[in-house]
Amino acid sequence: MEKRMFGKAVVYFLLGVFLLLPPVVMAEILDKIVAVVNEDVITLSELREISVPYLERMKAQYSINYDEAQVKETEKRILDQLIDEKLVKQKADSLEIVIEKKDIDMAIRETREKNKLSEDQFKQILADEGMSLEKYRGQLNDQMKKMRLLDQEIKSKVQVAKKEIEEYHKEHKGEFDAPPEVRLQQVLLMIPSEASTQEIDRIRGKAEDILQKIRNGENFNVMVKLHSQDSSAAAGGDMGVFKKGELMPVLDETAFGLKRGEVSSVIQSPMGFHILRVLDKRESQKMTEEERMRETEGIIYNKKVEDKFKDWLKELKKKSFIQINI
Repeated sequence: MEKRMFGKAVVYFLLGVFLLLPPVVMAEILDKIVAVVNEDVITLSELREISVPYLERMKAQYSINYDEAQVKETEKRILDQLIDEKLVKQKADSLEIVIEKKDIDMAIRETREKNKLSEDQFKQILADEGMSLEKYRGQLNDQMKKMRLLDQEIKSKVQVAKKEIEEYHKEHKGEFDAPPEVRLQQVLLMIPSEASTQEIDRIRGKAEDILQKIRNGENFNVMVKLHSQDSSAAAGGDMGVFKKGELMPVLDETAFGLKRGEVSSVIQSPMGFHILRVLDKRESQKMTEEERMRETEGIIYNKKVEDKFKDWLKELKKKSFIQINI
């Protein structure tokens, strides 16, 4: 059976066939198609392409052994997200939202320049993730369509009143003075839960080799893609922004002692061996009244967009044909 089948007639034909097939054959087909979303289908292979790596990362990072019920529950949550993505894409297509080739080219070029990657390095990172450039372009096209859809259907209809800003600011006034923050990128080599002393020494040696390559001029982003075992590796090792005290003590002290752009030595934690790089850093500072109001408006606006999107998606689901077979 083909991985994807399109067209309303094809879908309805398949649904009719389901009713005529013997139970054993029907079960086999339902194992292939896990959801029908209007004219599209989601296959088991599509679902497992996401769920299997996710479960493996969680097992490696947190030493979690999922039982069958937990695997099914995780796959159900992922399937719900895939259904949402299908609905959003279908809506964007129905509104004839089109992303030009030049816009995709520009987005890829900006990503490469931001991460200081040559074209060959970029392609190699995609290959290491099991992804072709063509597939990446397709995913980027879908993401950009979604953003334009949100701008058109949601964001353009959200407004924040001055009274809302003043009331929120009054209730949360003490929360706006900014504490020290640091945005980190890391290479992490995990230590297995039952690793021997020899195995730990081997992993430490590998981490030291990676650090030496970085200090000899190797691109940190490439080292992340090639070696990091943390879940943040998919985002280029970007761990996000942390306030002073939010990290593990052994990482916190080192991270806030580095300058912007600096790379740490190899740090051992209960998780494994870390190499940190400071992407950005902000010292403690008090916001002006104007900055507080602008920050308040942003918080309220983002919350309204999130709530409106949830309501919009809920209504879209009500109007759609969705059949889940898992």
